[in-house]
Amino acid sequence: MDDIEERDEAYSLSVPSDGSAAILKANSSLGLFRGLTTFSQLWYEYDGTTYNPEAPIEITDWPLYPYRGFMLDTARNYFPVSDIKRQIDAMSWVKINTFHWHVVDSQSFPLEIPGFEQIASKGAYSSTNVYTKSDVEDIINYAAERGIDVIAEIDTPGHTAIIADAYPEHVACPQSTPWATFANEPPAGQLRFAAPETVNFTAELISAAAKLFPSKYFSTGGDEINQECYTQDAQTQQILNSTGQTFTEALSTFTKSSHDALEEQGKTPIVWEEMVLDFNVTTLSNKTIVMVWISSDDVAAVAQKGYRLVHAASDYFYLDCGGGGWVGNNPDGNSWCDPFKTWQKSYTFDITANLTEAESQLVLGGQHLIWTEQTSPHNIDPIVWPRAASSAELFWSGPGLNVSAALPRLHDVAFRMSNRGVKAISLQPLWCALRPGLCDLTA
Repeated sequence: MDDIEERDEAYSLSVPSDGSAAILKANSSLGLFRGLTTFSQLWYEYDGTTYNPEAPIEITDWPLYPYRGFMLDTARNYFPVSDIKRQIDAMSWVKINTFHWHVVDSQSFPLEIPGFEQIASKGAYSSTNVYTKSDVEDIINYAAERGIDVIAEIDTPGHTAIIADAYPEHVACPQSTPWATFANEPPAGQLRFAAPETVNFTAELISAAAKLFPSKYFSTGGDEINQECYTQDAQTQQILNSTGQTFTEALSTFTKSSHDALEEQGKTPIVWEEMVLDFNVTTLSNKTIVMVWISSDDVAAVAQKGYRLVHAASDYFYLDCGGGGWVGNNPDGNSWCDPFKTWQKSYTFDITANLTEAESQLVLGGQHLIWTEQTSPHNIDPIVWPRAASSAELFWSGPGLNVSAALPRLHDVAFRMSNRGVKAISLQPLWCALRPGLCDLTA
């Protein structure tokens, strides 16, 4: 895929009312595909008749932001290739152009990486819960045919506990308890980023994984690093003491090694916001893309440091919020990012809030995300759709703010998805959907 900012998705579409041919024009095949997507959304069928209620139609259209994404976590729970493809189909119908694949994490490592097959063989939930090289190629090709770039993520140095099953020498505090002292969620365990051997191991792992994905972008994560894990790890403390390195200096060296491996392949690294705001990693190139997830309030601080960024804030775009607590022995627990994030909430997000004009130019776009502690193939469709379509429109057209005007379009999207095999939820009683505006608070 080309650079994010070089994608040409513009098109013009003319649909006459006299039954003559519609005309679609674009400067790229991607633009033609987006135009065809719009064309398919203009038609309805009733009693065997296909019709358009609004012709003549003249559309000249292009996206306001080049990055419009959806992130799926396939480590907490595994998703067969067919389920991933179904999400890709739904993404393409609303012109989402980036699949951010958080493929591995502490709980499981379902990605088979050439040269590191042992991690998947020991770290996947089962031998059938693995994405082979062939599976990855299949998903990438399927997405590409629908105008979608697949950006993979191998989160490091945190969220790597499962690697200890294959390479215990590289992981600090594996399975340490109580887990809440050493990790944000079980199991505990993080790469020993201060150890030169682990630095080299990780760079080689990232390099091998990146070769599976033709995208020019690859995420090395960097979120939720637990410092107590390293404080209690004698080997890490010995290395830091003997070298005189600080925590940040060692982390910067570790990150640079992995990012150098990516840049040798012509790829641009992506990281989570902590690498910039919490740990002040000094070795990040100015090309690095930062995903802001903890809070939308952190966007300005990232922009002030001059990094390009992607909106992924939990207070607007986390689809798993509001599902209740999932850890055991906590009957009154809530999800940490309560409440449930409605489509209205994400649709009214202010993309450039608190940013100067220059800082606003650093915003590449945004995405919805689903972390899958409580999500599986059985319920992913209704959790994601059609809510994720709201950010697709937001980052294509810009802030709409008028949820009453957007609601009929989202109803339409949900109905079309249901007809095409995606189990999208209802947004209102059908009575309301059939009578736009009559269920507004002011009606």
